[in-house]
Amino acid sequence: GPVAEASAENQVALCGALRAMRIDSVVAVDLGGDSLTGGIDFKGSDPEMGRDRQVLQALRASGLPCVHVVLGPGCDGESAIDAMRRAVREADERGALLGVLPQMLGIVPAMAGLAASLSPNRTPNIIQRAMVREAEAAGGDAAAPEGEAGLCSITRHGQTQAVP
Repeated sequence: GPVAEASAENQVALCGALRAMRIDSVVAVDLGGDSLTGGIDFKGSDPEMGRDRQVLQALRASGLPCVHVVLGPGCDGESAIDAMRRAVREADERGALLGVLPQMLGIVPAMAGLAASLSPNRTPNIIQRAMVREAEAAGGDAAAPEGEAGLCSITRHGQTQAVP
């Protein structure tokens, strides 16, 4: 079907590129985590067609040692909260979840600086704003987060999602 065809094409392309560049191991970084869920930026009706999901599958097919890092799971509104929680729980149950970095070890300011040319609705900038807002709220300098139970709404790819 279409998923298998797209997956095969992407695997050939990515594996060829990795060989040409003589890559011997990969650290794959996904901001938002739609590589876990399929997200909402896929063609057709199958989340397995999602770009990040396809890249992750191709990396796995490459046979190269690969560490998959997800920063800000669900933060960009491209995955429903329940879908992201389920995906993280399943990764943990498989022994694939190596740990959680609640404050992301201070990398957010550097990441935001490198993403300054991107639009405000791109994932690195969403993460930066969320962490700044959280810090301000913790210091009493900001109002409580939007929405019920600390949820806010983010619109991406024509869809609006509630995000913690």
